Amino acid sequence: MKDYPKFKAAAVQAAPVFLNAEATADKACEIIAEAASKGARLIGFPEGYISGYPWWVWLTDPVSASPLQQKLMENAVEIPGPTVKKLSEAARKNHIYVCISVSEKEGGSLYLTQLWFNPLGDLMGKHRKMKPSGGERLIWGDGEASMMPVFDTELGRLGGLQCWEHWIPLNIQAMNAQNEQVHVASWPCFVPGDEALTSEQPNEIAARFYALAAQCYVISSTQIHTREIYEKIGEIPAYKSFVEYGGGDACIIGPNGKILTEKLPRDQEGIVYADIDLEKLVDCKYQIDPAGHYSNKTLSMTVNRTPSPVVSFIGEGSDTSLKYNEIQSCDDIK
Repeated sequence: MKDYPKFKAAAVQAAPVFLNAEATADKACEIIAEAASKGARLIGFPEGYISGYPWWVWLTDPVSASPLQQKLMENAVEIPGPTVKKLSEAARKNHIYVCISVSEKEGGSLYLTQLWFNPLGDLMGKHRKMKPSGGERLIWGDGEASMMPVFDTELGRLGGLQCWEHWIPLNIQAMNAQNEQVHVASWPCFVPGDEALTSEQPNEIAARFYALAAQCYVISSTQIHTREIYEKIGEIPAYKSFVEYGGGDACIIGPNGKILTEKLPRDQEGIVYADIDLEKLVDCKYQIDPAGHYSNKTLSMTVNRTPSPVVSFIGEGSDTSLKYNEIQSCDDIK
């Protein structure tokens, strides 16, 4: 008889130390240790946790926001690098799977990236947000399907997406086709009211729908907005009406769309926990498997997982450098 994994998972509701990668990484390591001490074997962090969500992209022009963009760039995560080293050590020390979303720097560009660590501290891989939303495109470049993984682990098949990626049917189907079983949904905080697409209700609905559509557990993690973040972003006219303190909505969702955790107050940092039992997925998939027996073969999609760099280099090039000592040892040319 098959032995189905059962374990405790953790969803984070917390603010970063805004635009400070080192301090936010330290805070993340403390959160990881706390979750592991409570028995969690998998923890999911909010969107852009290191080192904060760039709210200014929705509220002002690129020129006015340039100093904030520069600060975000200065605090971006490089792989390998000191931030990745800290997170790797925390995953290994606490023997826990970690999914954490960062602003990743590669070359001269930034990408919104979920990093996945296993309990040995290995970086298993990463997922870059496929299409940044609206004003985010001023900050982050596009991801691609070569970085849309589902990891086969002793806890089950683990994957993740970020924010409005959960609204895109093709994203859901691409993850479905990989038989994802436990999913980390990383979100920023949500804005007040119930009219805006960036408010709590439509995004919680998206996370719950994802659980239903993919027939998996969803670890939904959110940031909160604090006075410190407000003060660091500064006086932007539209800012006060757009964002309020709080905005958290972390929870863990079952494959039937039911929220399994108590909700924390919207302005309170903390961790919520739920027990994951993969045996419960068996009956769900028996009833509806959208990428398998419940699919319609007259409708299909192709996922190109081949890495597609914009520029490809062929050959090694010529080494025309000379060391100082080589230059000085040469006889003068007469």
